[in-house]
Amino acid sequence: MNALAEHRRWLTAWILRLSIALCLISIVAGLALFLIHGGTLQPANPSGSLVDILDGALHRGEALHAGAFLVAGLLVLLLTPVTRLLAGIYISARARDWVYVLIGLVVVGLVIAGLLLGQAGS
Repeated sequence: MNALAEHRRWLTAWILRLSIALCLISIVAGLALFLIHGGTLQPANPSGSLVDILDGALHRGEALHAGAFLVAGLLVLLLTPVTRLLAGIYISARARDWVYVLIGLVVVGLVIAGLLLGQAGS
């Protein structure tokens, strides 16, 4: 196995481990806060644009609301594939594999367009 393939494998594994750890820590913290508050605080159902969800999670997180940590954990989990895609583009660019860079950029463009179009409908 060449060095670039090994680096790609290592980076992918690192991204997955880090995202799972962040997700787990955030969700466990949210569940702990929920139980500390006696299990009576019902977590808010996030809605609106992605910016609204992030802003709400940040503000509620500062006040130690359980739902903010649960939302943060889910967002980390949902953004993991995008992070992996960006890492793949980076590694392909370092390898000067322009076909995969172009394919990756097209996929990122489609993801961004989907997010923007989805946000326009909300």
